[in-house]
Amino acid sequence: MSYEEWRERTTLYQEPLVTNDLLGICRFGARIGYEGRLDGIQIHQNLSSAAHSPEVVTTNLAEEIEKNGLECYLTLAALPKVFTASPLGLVDKADGTNRRIHHLSYPANDNRLINAGIPEQYGAIPYCTVKDTLVAIQKFGPRWLLVKRDFESAFRHIPISPLDMPLLGFHS
Repeated sequence: MSYEEWRERTTLYQEPLVTNDLLGICRFGARIGYEGRLDGIQIHQNLSSAAHSPEVVTTNLAEEIEKNGLECYLTLAALPKVFTASPLGLVDKADGTNRRIHHLSYPANDNRLINAGIPEQYGAIPYCTVKDTLVAIQKFGPRWLLVKRDFESAFRHIPISPLDMPLLGFHS
């Protein structure tokens, strides 16, 4: 959805601060909160699990490219001066298929790893509880609709700020 579509859909939303934040993310991208060292170019090899089913990784990345969800650099010289390529891997899902992961906590015990540079308060996402839902239903009454969405790979739907994109690199 475009910024204008989001702006139109949020006009009736009752929380102006949340609306402002959401529209800011739609326009400029979300910051990831990284406060760690910015240290040149780091390229980590993919996990061995990615090599076990390369077709899963390739198909998944092709889908992301098709949605314009990735920025591709064709040569090392084209990389930004600060760039981290964290490893890709695959983990088993309960249904027997694999899910691609982007291992931002690699390598262990390295103060330059991406997740270690994001303070805990930026990485916590508060979710609504059943009690929150019941309070909202009581507050707004029968004229309102309550919608629950479960996006597959939800974090891949959030635009990232261009300032942070070089921290979320990988290679295939």
